[in-house]
Amino acid sequence: MATSAPSPALANLSSQITHLPHNTTQEDDELLKAVLGYLKKKNLRTTEAALRKEADIKDTDEVLHIDKMKEVLTSYKSRQQQEKAIVQYEALCNFVEKSLEMYRGELSLVIYPLFVQIYIELVLAGQLHLATDFYYKFKNRQEGREEDINELIRIKSKEGLQINSTFSHYRTSKYVVKMCKDSFNCLLSHLQDNLHVLLLNLINMHLFVDVFDGLPKQPSQLALSNSTILGDGKRSVNEQKMYYGVHHSSTRIQALLDPDEYEEEVEGALLGAGSSAPTDAKRKKKKEKTILATVRKGKTDMYAPPAGRVPYPPQTEAEISANHEITQELSARYRISHGKQPTIAFYTFLNAVGRVNNATMSEDCKLLTAACHTGIVKTWSLSRQKLYRIKDTAELDQLNIYDDNIMEMMLDTERSASQVLSFYGHMGPVYDVAINYNKSLVLSGGEDCCARLWSLQTHTQLVSYRGHDHPIWRCAWSPLGHYFASGGIDQTVLVWSTQQISPIRVLCGHFGDITSLVFHPNGNYIASGSSDRTIRIWDMGTGNCVRHLTGHRGTITSLSFSPHGHLLISGDEKGVILIWDMSNGENMGTFNHHTSAVTSLCLTREGACVISGGLDNRVNTWDLTFVVDNVDSTEDIATEDVLINSSQTKQSPVLHLATTRKNLVMGVGIYAT
Repeated sequence: MATSAPSPALANLSSQITHLPHNTTQEDDELLKAVLGYLKKKNLRTTEAALRKEADIKDTDEVLHIDKMKEVLTSYKSRQQQEKAIVQYEALCNFVEKSLEMYRGELSLVIYPLFVQIYIELVLAGQLHLATDFYYKFKNRQEGREEDINELIRIKSKEGLQINSTFSHYRTSKYVVKMCKDSFNCLLSHLQDNLHVLLLNLINMHLFVDVFDGLPKQPSQLALSNSTILGDGKRSVNEQKMYYGVHHSSTRIQALLDPDEYEEEVEGALLGAGSSAPTDAKRKKKKEKTILATVRKGKTDMYAPPAGRVPYPPQTEAEISANHEITQELSARYRISHGKQPTIAFYTFLNAVGRVNNATMSEDCKLLTAACHTGIVKTWSLSRQKLYRIKDTAELDQLNIYDDNIMEMMLDTERSASQVLSFYGHMGPVYDVAINYNKSLVLSGGEDCCARLWSLQTHTQLVSYRGHDHPIWRCAWSPLGHYFASGGIDQTVLVWSTQQISPIRVLCGHFGDITSLVFHPNGNYIASGSSDRTIRIWDMGTGNCVRHLTGHRGTITSLSFSPHGHLLISGDEKGVILIWDMSNGENMGTFNHHTSAVTSLCLTREGACVISGGLDNRVNTWDLTFVVDNVDSTEDIATEDVLINSSQTKQSPVLHLATTRKNLVMGVGIYAT
């Protein structure tokens, strides 16, 4: 019987196989058997005999079944494509290294995400040996990503990818790369001119290239871009309208942000009475630059939200009266600067390692609440004022509600006086606590996935809020009360109201645990930090993400807004502190002196200084005004220019920091033996 000639494609495949070395792998042996099976099926005896002779395969050796044959041939074709992709990737790396210096930084941003995608493609295709070789060949080109790629090499299968909290998102979300138009055209020309179709396909499928007009990024900007799990934040997010100002008409906010009003009125009255020209000291004070330079008496912040945009209950008479007292106290505050060092009072928990998970203070720093690993929430009074419970209903009915001292008469001062309260109810460790602005409620969240509300007036639990599927790491109160938020392992922020038991907002977008939460001073926004190394600003009114901040190289561990709301300060597990401009989401500066995680951040009452504490047992004071005043400078800011003070505890990592109304710094930590 006559034999037909083999097809050109098969002849090419046969030619490649016959030139394999004799020490072929099991995969190559299967490929030979698959080709021999195909030749035998098509009755191509001459070609089959020639291949057997060249490959030294006897006629008695078995050939593969038709189904197995198709699988092997398909696998071989897939392997060819994968090897071709590796060759194209190496050519891209060499191209980036030889490109012009002004474009090299932005072009290098695609090296890491393509490295991850090619490795994952090889693992999913079952080419584990090839994936390992690829990894070790190019791992040293992933500068600044050492921790990430050490985790990547642990992925050995499809199942391993699915359970990986970091790299599973690379298959469902696009990695964002920002580069200027010139850099993008340079990259595109290289890929198209060299017919690197496989890399183009990977970029189209798994990368989002955000092209902008203008000059390439500076090295400092590139360092912020190449840090998070999924790259930069999209420009379209940070271009959304945000009301980041604060209402000066609000009595409560006015008390917190404009305490110099009385001093200015007194000075104005003196000058109006015919006093002499201002002294040098007065001129200096008048010219003194502060973070609140944009906040001037009599002028409303143009970036403040419309009144009633997020509904809050009206203030009570007691709150209005309390705000008047707050204003007077703030007007006598101490001003921290390079010439005036801060005073720090530090409370230490003894024998509490592994027992206290977190702690917080009230707005006036007169109450301290701790989240205990035993499931207990403990609250201490730090002043001479003890913690009293409200009298029973029968006793309250006998009181005259029109009495001037009705609030004091409602308290059971004889039987309930205590310096410390313990709340029981959580079914596991408590991870975070928060006290509302008027010290009437304590919020807690923990292992049992519940956010619980405790009353400091009745000394009981009021409500248990259920909505999370996993433990709660963080919870926070709005500075105006009424609303609070919680977040944790389920990567979701839930916003609650004290008037209903179901969440009013479910905020999704993070790719990691929620590790930090804070409300904006105007009560319209929430900032959340995550283990995905990003910060998101959420709009309470719409539920949308209006800012996506990227730049940290570690988990976000602490957040704090400036009093006027124009700036956000963030700290991470690497000890780095970044300052963000809320108008555009851009980074304004960096504080870098901590050697371990930054666990707490706060600002002085006028917003001129940042106080930071960390696991390195240090409390640092930073000059925020200097950073803002030199934001347009091309020179790097030296640490000695912004570090006002660095104090070290004996052996106590910092849990929480706060400033009193007179700018006394209060700290809490655990003594580590």
